[in-house]
This record gives sequence, structure tokens and C-alpha cells, in this order.
Amino acid sequence: MNCEICGREIKGKGFKIVVEGSEMTVCPSCKQYGSERKPSIASQPGARRVVLKKKKSSTKIEFQDELIENYHLIVRREREKRGWSQEQLAKKIQEKESLIKKIENAEITPEPEVVEKLERLFNIKLREQIPEVKVEGRSKRLSPTLGDIVIVKKKKK
Repeated sequence: MNCEICGREIKGKGFKIVVEGSEMTVCPSCKQYGSERKPSIASQPGARRVVLKKKKSSTKIEFQDELIENYHLIVRREREKRGWSQEQLAKKIQEKESLIKKIENAEITPEPEVVEKLERLFNIKLREQIPEVKVEGRSKRLSPTLGDIVIVKKKKK
């Protein structure tokens, strides 16, 4: 067996060290370049290896829906229908007036919490579920491209 650092032939067992996260078998002179790894219990004769499976951490998707296209117009219409100013609406949902102005002018996309407050206050829906796009005939490793999703209509001559 040869040293994985200098390439010299190792006489005897060699040393197992860890260099920048990689485990290597090295000669006595190269042992100084890493930290020595202690032999694990599983490598001892007669020992049994026990594999513990980690539970998959479930990632909750908090905002599954997408905002509808004209959400800003709906918010303005509902506010004006009730005769409220932007300042009054901001106080009712405990947000800043500048945020209401930006939402109504479609300058920003509101956070899910703000959308929820507006939906509750006005008793309306500002979000809709978007169907998942499934791409067939491609390798699972590759992510879909725009060409996989768009259907191009050819012009008739």
C-alpha cells in the first residue's frame, strides 16, 4: 500500500488521518498533515454496526397559493367601497400606510401574513392555487426548461 500524500510505500499498517474532511491512509512522515482518526467501534472484530435512520424533516409550505394577477386593484376597490383611506386600512390591519400605497400601486408583492389580513378583513380571496406542471420524457436529474413548458403554435402560411 502507498501513502496517499507522498506516494511512498507504507510498511506495516499505516496511519488513518483526516485532512480537510477526507480520510487518508498515510506513512509515518505524512501523519503530521492531518488529525489522527481513532478506530471506530465498527472496525473492531466482533462489533456490530447499528445504523440509525434519521427522520425526514418535513418542510411545511406556508404559502402554497399564488397571488391573483390583479390583487392590487381588488384591494383598492374593496377599500374605496367601504369609504376608507389608505391610512385607515393600514390601522385596521396594523401595518404602515406606505405598505398599503405600495400594494395598491403594485410596487411590491405583499408578504403572506399581510395577504391573510386583507383576505380576513375584506372577506375575499387574493390567492389561487396554481397547478403543478409535469414534464414527461426527460431525465429526472435535469430541471425543466422554458421550452419544456411552453407550447409553441406554428404560423400557418
